[in-house]
Parts: sequence; structure tokens; C-alpha cells
Amino acid sequence: MGEKTGTSALGRFSADEHIQSDEIRFETLRSSGPGGQHVNKTDSAVRATHLASGISVKVQSERSQHANKRLARLLIAWRLEQQRQNECAALKSERRLFHHQIERGNPLRIFKGMAFTPQ
Repeated sequence: MGEKTGTSALGRFSADEHIQSDEIRFETLRSSGPGGQHVNKTDSAVRATHLASGISVKVQSERSQHANKRLARLLIAWRLEQQRQNECAALKSERRLFHHQIERGNPLRIFKGMAFTPQ
């Protein structure tokens, strides 16, 4: 059996336990595609929305609703981590840009000529 699409990158990712159940809204719906009577009669697909960020995922790759909920929670945690990493990278590049724009302050002493005598 091959790996399911979309979960190969998540295989090494450990879900953050900071996401509470009340932070995610779950909706159950019927899966689409092949599957026969099981797909047509059960609400095994899950659409999960993280309320604070608005990130939404739809998972229908597993046969059971519980497995799809677990995978949806993992996907949301992964996307939140990716978003956090992107924000950190943007902040780091912004700080690097400002590093090269340092302005000189007002000098305390000014020296003139080759003898470097104070003015």
C-alpha cells in the first residue's frame, strides 16, 4: 500500500498539544469519490476550521470520521506552524533590511586635517 496524498509531509510532524478542541470547529459531511455504499451513507469526511486564524481543511482520506478528525487536527497544527515560520522569516528579513540602513548620529568631536586637531 502506498502513502496517502498529503500525509507524507506530516509523517514526521508532531502535533502541537496547545490546540484545544474548542479552538476548532468540526463539520461532518459525506465524502466524494469512489467508496460505494459506505461513502454514500456515512458522514465520514470532516471540514475543520481553526476559529482564531480562519485556517480550514477538508479531510476525507480515511474511512472513519475519528481518523479524519485526528488528521484534520494534525493538518491545522502543521499549517499554523508553517504560518508561524513564515512570519518569523519575514520579521528576520525585515530586521536584516533595517540593519543596512543605520544612520550616523551627531558627532561629539570633529577633527580636521592630517594633524587631526580638534575644530
